[in-house]
Amino acid sequence: MMKDIDVLRRLAGQDISIELDDGVLILDFGHDVFPFLTDLEKREHYFKIMDAADNADDVKVVLSLAEPNSLGDETYDGYLRKTCGTDADLGNLGDSWDFKGNTDRLRQLCFHRYTIERRVASKKIIIDGLRGAIVTPFFGGTLSADLRYATPDMRFSLIHKKYGLHPSGALAFFLPRYIGKGRAMELMLTADSIDAEQALELGLINAILPAEDFVSECIKRAKSISGINLSTLESTKLLSTPYRKELEGHFKTEESLVGYSW
Repeated sequence: MMKDIDVLRRLAGQDISIELDDGVLILDFGHDVFPFLTDLEKREHYFKIMDAADNADDVKVVLSLAEPNSLGDETYDGYLRKTCGTDADLGNLGDSWDFKGNTDRLRQLCFHRYTIERRVASKKIIIDGLRGAIVTPFFGGTLSADLRYATPDMRFSLIHKKYGLHPSGALAFFLPRYIGKGRAMELMLTADSIDAEQALELGLINAILPAEDFVSECIKRAKSISGINLSTLESTKLLSTPYRKELEGHFKTEESLVGYSW
């Protein structure tokens, strides 16, 4: 069995709700996802949980959830205003923001990078439950998951253009792999958002589930996968992610583009 899930609950503290249900490790981040962006200790807690899941034979699927709009436009705007300072030009952060001198911003970029790399490297099937608005870096990040389910009101917000920022969270890496380079470029440069129906049509999500039963439906679908033989799941995951070296190269390019390293 997974080694003492109560230990993991204590490790996560108030930041993540953890449950193990018939092979599905359920991680609920609630409203407070953004504190993970700049808190190194919280990030390490998450990685230890993922390490424990990878080493547990009774965990086959990791399901991640967050409250509606906790990854949305208003939350992201508040985070940027707090991080960049009141004197920054919010419409031109890509040119005016001193990345090297802003520890919180460096940690945010590195959080997305390391979290994405960790999810891709995981032996387990990663599922994301998406509710409300999902801003650019988390849009990119969720494309690193193996499966995605969404509520009818879910939308991917390409808000980075509003601030003059690059499409972070490896969005420019993953999106062309789902829908082709031309369509991906068009959306990243011209679209303000992608709603749930369009995302389903494009193959960016796997299903739209009723909002009122969303969590239970996500768990139900995750359990339908957790019944598959563990070696089958792990080999399928490994063979479906042959791009790890390319992903590393993408992040190296991002480093040189915006001048950060950690």
